[in-house]
Amino acid sequence: MSAEAAAEIVDDGCSNLRQGDVVGLKRLSLSGTHDTSEIVDTPGGVAILSQTCDVVQPSKTRCLVAPVIVNPSDGTLSSARKGQKPLHLYLESSSAEPSRCLANMEYAVSIPNLNLVGLPITARYVELASGPAARTVAARVGRAFSRFPFPDEVYPAFSRLRRQAQDKAGSAGNFGRVLDRVEDLRVSADQWSRPGRNLTLYIVVVEELLIAHDDVDPNWFWSSTRVRGLQCAEPNTGLSLDRVSELILKNLDADKSSLAHLWRLFGEIVQAKLLSPMLSDEVPTFEVVVLSDSEMTLRQYQRTESLDLEVLSDSNAASV
Repeated sequence: MSAEAAAEIVDDGCSNLRQGDVVGLKRLSLSGTHDTSEIVDTPGGVAILSQTCDVVQPSKTRCLVAPVIVNPSDGTLSSARKGQKPLHLYLESSSAEPSRCLANMEYAVSIPNLNLVGLPITARYVELASGPAARTVAARVGRAFSRFPFPDEVYPAFSRLRRQAQDKAGSAGNFGRVLDRVEDLRVSADQWSRPGRNLTLYIVVVEELLIAHDDVDPNWFWSSTRVRGLQCAEPNTGLSLDRVSELILKNLDADKSSLAHLWRLFGEIVQAKLLSPMLSDEVPTFEVVVLSDSEMTLRQYQRTESLDLEVLSDSNAASV
């Protein structure tokens, strides 16, 4: 029996579809101009982009889909996973075949739900409709279309941080592993419209990994007896970003006061090594604040924008 023959079939009301599913639709009509349309072959099927709650509602008669890219290279998959191709939706699940998949959202199109009824669901990348994988897929779809339009003039200020993050995020390296534990990166500006923008980067860490400043041991001192993995007489100055990242990883479940100081050092080094060298008349200052998610106030959140380094790009540069 073929894989398609064994696959679940889209039911009459599309009630068994989820965002991130791949359906075996082999041809897709792309809306064109002047009442014309282009029919394209989609041998890999199409991925469901619409939210699950919209797809399954009887009142919704159309669904947003994107064609699946057939046989993407490892490099293309890696670039999409890191967000370097923001309109390539990266899907991954160990229980799906293939385990990794890309959908090209540049060709996203709304089609009647009826076009999907009776077709096989050839791959499912979200097992639980409200689980962590569902949140990840929803975020990847959403951020492709809802990113804050940072002015092109400030892009160079982010470039070194972005490049380092894209190179290391999701990797086995120390900096990448620390980034994976950062809940959010958010940025504020005193104003965005003209040169002389003063920016602040907020590195937001979950409360379990960063105690409040008032809870730090006032008698704490830099020592190998307090900081796990610290070499004898190793100073707290001149540390590399990789070294302080390594120490953070070694102290995740150790002395919470030491971990708080290491996060502070991490912010200082990010500012000194990745942001300060890129300052200009457009962005003369770029400060870093490391705080926990419980410390970030609603006011701060509302006045900041998510600096999604995986998808941040200059509007003059190719992003697909």
